Amino acid sequence: MSFSLGTGQTVRSYYPDFVFLREEPDGTEKYVIVEVKADNQIDDAVVQAKKEFANQIAVASGMEYRLMKSTDADNRHYRILM
Repeated sequence: MSFSLGTGQTVRSYYPDFVFLREEPDGTEKYVIVEVKADNQIDDAVVQAKKEFANQIAVASGMEYRLMKSTDADNRHYRILM
């Protein structure tokens, strides 16, 4: 799945690390977009700016965006995405 993100006059293709379909408590389903970043990059200003922009796009599309630390992915701590 790819998304076209407009940034000013530039359109970029965005390929998230993962997209999955989560069943909500009310029985509806929601797509969750997941990006995995190295632990030392999570607080980086550029990563945070991209996170904010991707979150806005996701919400506007009825989806959810989640940023995950690589150590959580490596240790299979996927419950944090639920």
